[in-house]
Order: sequence, then structure tokens, then C-alpha cells
Amino acid sequence: MRWNRRGEWGPELFGGPRLKPDQWAPLEARIVATHLDPVERVLEELTGFMDYFREDVEGTPLTGVTDGQLAVTQSPDTDSFGRRALSVWFYAGGPVGEASPNAFERLGKASRSLVDELKAEGIEIQEIRWKEHPYIRRPF
Repeated sequence: MRWNRRGEWGPELFGGPRLKPDQWAPLEARIVATHLDPVERVLEELTGFMDYFREDVEGTPLTGVTDGQLAVTQSPDTDSFGRRALSVWFYAGGPVGEASPNAFERLGKASRSLVDELKAEGIEIQEIRWKEHPYIRRPF
């Protein structure tokens, strides 16, 4: 697994600006596997209890599932080598130091749950690239 860390991303402890209550912290997982159907099934098992949403974020429609504090979206993708991939985005809300668990704890728990479940199911993953993205306005 690879993690592209942004200097201005994360709790203040990492030197970044504070996540505001009206923002989400996005974390992307680009998963490359020979067979993506089992990966999508695991993602469905992990998020099946969440409610569907569709919102416009900065003029672009965003659809996925949410429990109110964590939102998950997914879309088919290809990596730089042309391999099929699944792009899974986790969006977490909650100001750091004011909510428990905070946004970054939620992202950590969600990413660990995904990796643990993929391992438990014995799904062969070629690569997972984690990428932090700039905060976005929280649509709900």
C-alpha cells in the first residue's frame, strides 16, 4: 500500500489547518485487483447500513452512502498502467478536538475496516494507493 501524505492535511498535530464543522476531509483509496467484483461486494457489506445520498458539491454531483458523519463513494477507474481499478472515496466530518471520534479517527477506522475485510475474505489485491485530498465543503 502507498500513502500520499499532504503536508496541510490531518489534525493540527501534523501542521495543518483545523477542519471546520462545515468541511469534510476526503481520503481516496485506488484499489487495483484482477477481479473487482469481490472488492465491491466487501464495500457493500461494510456500508450496507448507510443511507444513499446525492448532493452537488462545488457544482458536481456526488452520490454515495453516508451515516451522517462518514460518507463513501465509489467509481470504476484505471491506474497509470491501464489496469482496472476501483476508486473509493471516504469523506469524514467532525472538527478535530471537538467531536469524538473526530474526522481523522473516522477515516482511519474506515480504511482499516476495508483492508481488514479484504484480507479476511482472502481477496487478492494487487495494490491500494491512498491519497489525501484538500478539504471540501460539507454538503449536508
